[in-house]
Amino acid sequence: MTDVDSGSRTTGSGPEPFPAGVRLEDPGLVRAWTRGATAALRRERAAIDRVNVFPVADADTGTNLYLTFSEGDRAVAGAPAEATGPQLLATLARAALLGARGNSGVILSEWLRGLAVAARRGAGPADLLTRAATSARAAVAQPADGTILTAADAAAAAARAAERSLETGEGPGSVAAAGALPVVTAAAAAARTAARASRDELDALRAAGVLDAGALGLVLVLDALVVATAGAEPGAEPGAEPGGVSVVDGSMDAVNLDQLLDAGALPPVTDVSDVWPHGAEGGTGGLELMFVLTAPASAASETVAAGLRAALGEVGDSVVVVGGDAGTGTAVWQAHVHTDHLDQALTIAAEAAREGSLAQVHVRHLEAVHQHEWGVVAATSAPGLAAELAHAGAVVLLTGGLGSTVEPLAADDVGRAAASTGARRVLLLGASDAGVGGAAELGVDEVVAVPAPTDLHAVVALAALGTLLPIGLPDGSGAAPAVDARAAVDDALAALTVVETQGAAALDALRDAAGPGTTLATALLDADVPDDLPDRLAAVLAERAPEAELVVLATGRPGDGVHLGTEEDA
Repeated sequence: MTDVDSGSRTTGSGPEPFPAGVRLEDPGLVRAWTRGATAALRRERAAIDRVNVFPVADADTGTNLYLTFSEGDRAVAGAPAEATGPQLLATLARAALLGARGNSGVILSEWLRGLAVAARRGAGPADLLTRAATSARAAVAQPADGTILTAADAAAAAARAAERSLETGEGPGSVAAAGALPVVTAAAAAARTAARASRDELDALRAAGVLDAGALGLVLVLDALVVATAGAEPGAEPGAEPGGVSVVDGSMDAVNLDQLLDAGALPPVTDVSDVWPHGAEGGTGGLELMFVLTAPASAASETVAAGLRAALGEVGDSVVVVGGDAGTGTAVWQAHVHTDHLDQALTIAAEAAREGSLAQVHVRHLEAVHQHEWGVVAATSAPGLAAELAHAGAVVLLTGGLGSTVEPLAADDVGRAAASTGARRVLLLGASDAGVGGAAELGVDEVVAVPAPTDLHAVVALAALGTLLPIGLPDGSGAAPAVDARAAVDDALAALTVVETQGAAALDALRDAAGPGTTLATALLDADVPDDLPDRLAAVLAERAPEAELVVLATGRPGDGVHLGTEEDA
C-alpha cells in the first residue's frame, strides 16, 4: 500500500491500490513528465509569447511558464534516486514556486503545489488535478474566464468524469485496472478544448484574434503528462523522448501549437501589442513586483496569503499569491502584482515580513518587448530608485532598504532576472559578487558584470543607454545597427566622479567636485536628509557650473547618506 506521508511502498499490508495501472505519483513518471513538459515549453515559448495579450500584452507568458517549470525540472533532476513520487512532486512544486516568473508562472507554480499536496495524501489522478485547479484559482485575487484557470478547471472536471465512468465498470474497465492514463488523457483533451474556446471568453483575446497564452501553456504541460503516463504503462515502448509526442486525440503527432493557434482563430497578428496595447484594459499597473516571503509557520499562516492578496489588490491588479506552510516549520509564499504604486506595494511586502524575510524582490517595467540583443539587471538597496531603474529598462533586484530582512542575492536569483530581460546578452550592475546561476539553461548567452559599486553608477549607466533599451533589436533583416552596450556604459562611467557624504556636508562636497567643465550632477538622497537640501545643492551647482544640470533622486533608504556624481564634458 502507499504511505500517504512518504509515498514509500510496503509489503504484506494489503493490496496495491492500482495493481495493474500506473499512478501519477510513480517516481519514474514524475521525472519523465518534468523533462517532457520543460522540453515542450522550451520549444513553444516563442509561439506562446507571440499571443500573450492578457492580463497585459507584455509578450512573455511562454518564457515565464518555461522559466518556472524548468526550475522545477532542475530540482527534480537533482533529487536523490530513491526519492518517492510524492517527494518529487513536492520538490517540483517548491522549486517552481521559488523560481516562478510572471503572473502565469506564479499560477502554474500553485497548480503544481495543489498537485503535490493531493499526492502526499494518497489521492487518485482526478483528485490530484482537482486540487491543482482549486489551488490555482484560489491564488488569484480576481480570476477571469478564458484563461489558464479555465483550462485547469476543465481538465479537472473531465478527469473526474473519466474516473466516475471507469468506477461504474467492472474488471478491466475499473480505475484500478486502467490506471491514470484514461483519466489524464481526458483531462488534457478538455484543457485543449478550453484553450480553443478561450478567444470567445475574453474581450482582449477576441480583439487580438488569439487564444489565451496561459491556457496554451497548460495544454503542453498536460500533453507531456499524458505522454509520460503512457510511457510508464506496462509494455510501453522504451526509449521514447518524453514530451515529444501527443496522444491526446489518439495520434502520435508531434506536440505543436500551430494547430491550436489556427483552430477557428482570426487571421494571426505579428505583434499583439498593435491590436491590444498595454494598458488598454484600464489596468492600474505599469510595473511588475514579485517577491518571496518566508515566515515561521503558525496557526495564522493560512491567512497570510489572503491578507497579501487583499492589500496588494488595493494598490494594483493581476494579484496572485501562492504558497503556504511547507511542513518544515516555515511557510513560503510567492507574490505578484502589477502596480503604479510601487512604494506602497513594497511597504506591504515589508510589513508582511516583520517576523520573517523577503527574497527575490524583483521589479520590471511591463512594456511589451520582444527578444533583443542586450538587457540590463540592476541590483540596489534603494527602494526609491527601483521604479526609476525599471522605467529606464532594467530588471531590478532589491537587496535591502525596506525595513525588513532581505536575503542576500543568490546566483540563481541573478540568473532568473537575466532571463527575465528577454535578451541574449545581459549587463549586470551592482551584483557581481552574487555571480550568475542557470543563465545558460534559461536562454541567456552571456552575462557581463559591470563594476558598479554604488547606485549612482547604475543610474548613470542606464542613462547612458537611454532609448537604446531594448538594445539592438536585431530581427535578422540587418535593419538595426549593432550596438556595443558594454562600451557605451564604460565610456559613461569613465567620465563619472562619485563622492559619498552625509546631510548638509554634501554642499561642500559638490562645491569641491563641480567646476566649469561639469555638464551634469546627480544627487542620490537618503530619506532623512534636510528637506531643503535639493534647493541648496542647485544653488551651489549654479554658482560652480551655471550650464550644468542637476538630477536629484530619492533612494528611499533610511539615514542621511548622500551620493554625489559629477560628469565632465569630454
